[in-house]
Amino acid sequence: MGFFADLKTKREAKKAQRQYDLEMYEWDLENKALTSALDIFSGAAKGDEPDDNQLVQKAGELVLWSGTATFHEAGRTASRYVGSSQGFSIPIVAGIRYRVGATKGTLIPGDEVQIEKEAGLVKLTNQRLIFAGSANTCEWLFSKFLSAGSNPSRDDFLFAVSNRKKTAGLSFSPEDGKAFAHLIALALYSFEKGIPATVTAIKKELKESEDKKPKLILPASKPKEIKG
Repeated sequence: MGFFADLKTKREAKKAQRQYDLEMYEWDLENKALTSALDIFSGAAKGDEPDDNQLVQKAGELVLWSGTATFHEAGRTASRYVGSSQGFSIPIVAGIRYRVGATKGTLIPGDEVQIEKEAGLVKLTNQRLIFAGSANTCEWLFSKFLSAGSNPSRDDFLFAVSNRKKTAGLSFSPEDGKAFAHLIALALYSFEKGIPATVTAIKKELKESEDKKPKLILPASKPKEIKG
């Protein structure tokens, strides 16, 4: 194999290695989140739960996960005026002037956006999701859930419930976001199907995940030609 062909093969090998490392990193995060979820829900099936003295629990409620996140809620940016004029004044007699009124123009309401409020404590149970900060608290009851969504990187979430007019959500660190994405889905599943069925679903997902574990495929190198 010639010099340039050998160089091309090495570059392709490095590219394949980088792609494998990225896919393996993502797979490992997913696998750890699922394994952690299995431990949590298996314990919950036995009536065990993480030690928690910070939450007054309802009958049959089990704390599945605790963490930190930033709470955000629907709101508007500041309104602004368009087409304003400064106005001017006209002298009448010595020391007296008449002011021609300035206009602030047309009031344009601010844009509707999600506004970050503060960081605080998050509790996920088999019945609800709770945020508690120093100035803001929010509770999303699973019995009132309408929808839930996240960004592609799954570290920012929006929730809509029937007993709240404003949509609100939580932003997590990348690692916590991965774990939370699985746990909130499983918590909602367990609310509908029960915890034993959830344990079975996690085991099935772990098996499927193992089958999809990334594999490193390097480009085949051609044997060098030996000139006699």
